[in-house]
Amino acid sequence: MILDDVKAYIDEFILHSAAFDAADETLKRKAVNNAESVLYSTYTRYNPDKNPLPVEAVAYQTIYLLEKDDSDRRIDNGATYVGFNGVALTYTQKQRTISPDVIRILGRRTGRYSVSVSETNRGMYDR
Repeated sequence: MILDDVKAYIDEFILHSAAFDAADETLKRKAVNNAESVLYSTYTRYNPDKNPLPVEAVAYQTIYLLEKDDSDRRIDNGATYVGFNGVALTYTQKQRTISPDVIRILGRRTGRYSVSVSETNRGMYDR
């Protein structure tokens, strides 16, 4: 994904983009590359050469990555509880890797499990 395409989309369509606007060029490039990497590994039906991700999805994922705070990073690393000076926070285990806007655009990643009848116990009765 070309950084310029994502920049142009964010400048034109995304209202709350302060985190991206305030970032320097190096951080913007890293965020776009990371967003692309995460989305291509999650949504395997997309391929950089044959079926690239929509610029819209990469732009929203980039903003999402830049806006993550420390608590979101802890959740990504498996934390479920944090206590400090008598104040405790319990985190729910939600999917927080992909931006809700990207899920709206691309849909939820779903898997398919398929087994032929011959590979099951029912298949042994067909012999």
